[in-house]
Amino acid sequence: MTSIASLRHRLTLEAPEETPDGAGGVVRTWTSLGAIWAAIEPASASEAVIADRRVARVTHRVTLRQRSGLTLNHRFRLGERTFAIQAIHDPDERGRFLQCLVTEERP
Repeated sequence: MTSIASLRHRLTLEAPEETPDGAGGVVRTWTSLGAIWAAIEPASASEAVIADRRVARVTHRVTLRQRSGLTLNHRFRLGERTFAIQAIHDPDERGRFLQCLVTEERP
């Protein structure tokens, strides 16, 4: 059960903005939509070898108050850390909170 008191991390919600790069592609930048309070908890961690490099994949659950318009295109930022949204659902189906399964993006 989620309580308001557990939403103790101040995250920035960001949306992508794409502009043409002049060569048929796009350049993606991120625009801040404002700060939100959320709970973050680790969900799992794994690693893989891609192109002879070990790559870590860390997933978290981010719980926040109900918010309309949140999509899988958005992401969260906590300081220098960024979290890509993979799934969104209502954990207790009461319309009070949203829970997002996110992966931490590593540079």
